[in-house]
Amino acid sequence: MDRNLSHSRVSEALAKIRDILAQADKIAWEWEHRGKEHDESEQVKYLVEYAFVELLVLLEVAGLPETLKSVKNLDAEAKSDYSAVGSTPEGLYLVWSSKLEPYLSAVRNTLGEPAVQTVTKDIVEILRNTQYAITDRDCFESPPQNEAEVHARIEAVLQCVFPDLLSKPPIQRPIKSFQPDTGLPSAQTLIEYKYLTSQADAKRIVDEVLADTRAYSSPEWSKFIYVIYETKRIKSERQWKELLRKSGIGDDTDIIVLHGERPYEPKVRRKMPRSE
Repeated sequence: MDRNLSHSRVSEALAKIRDILAQADKIAWEWEHRGKEHDESEQVKYLVEYAFVELLVLLEVAGLPETLKSVKNLDAEAKSDYSAVGSTPEGLYLVWSSKLEPYLSAVRNTLGEPAVQTVTKDIVEILRNTQYAITDRDCFESPPQNEAEVHARIEAVLQCVFPDLLSKPPIQRPIKSFQPDTGLPSAQTLIEYKYLTSQADAKRIVDEVLADTRAYSSPEWSKFIYVIYETKRIKSERQWKELLRKSGIGDDTDIIVLHGERPYEPKVRRKMPRSE
């Protein structure tokens, strides 16, 4: 590898390429609902070709002639229609964007920055400790009132630890029911927040969690964490974890439960009548 091409520069270049492809994928995903429009098709072609050019330049500078040759051949095939789409049960996807993914992953694993040693367990502990910060009366007039407030308050804490945090990160091959709230690229972790107020909410969230974890997979994100914020005690963390395991969800997915702060109500002592 060129001495002037550091691990961080490789990672930055790969992040840029992934962002370009994510933009193209997001446009293509909409075609399932309203058809492929000419202007959008041209935009997708431009984005995918742009991604190929960026990767080819990176491979040349990195001094990887065999990989460079393979991607050049792939680019030659893609030129006929950079916006070609395929179909899966989850929806449409861009063919050439998908075919570039193995090369992006290989370059990241070979030349990118070494994997950060932060593991899911550490992130879970950080998330669990945010309970005190997001309900702190010195900072907020009241506990979170909805899912958006839970999201915003927890991200404010996470950004202190993970400067690469992405809010509503673009994901490869998006699916209908899943748009993660937070992404931590350095830890390859996606986080989703749920706001729970009743047993009815619990049933809905169970369905959402199982649908999300079964439907999405990507080499870019290898871990998933669900943060359930309860306004009152409804389902224990142990029950949620048992549900995941009994449903066949692997160890790459974790779930934690945070509890809302109840107002402090001192007990009123009843005065005993004085005996005469």
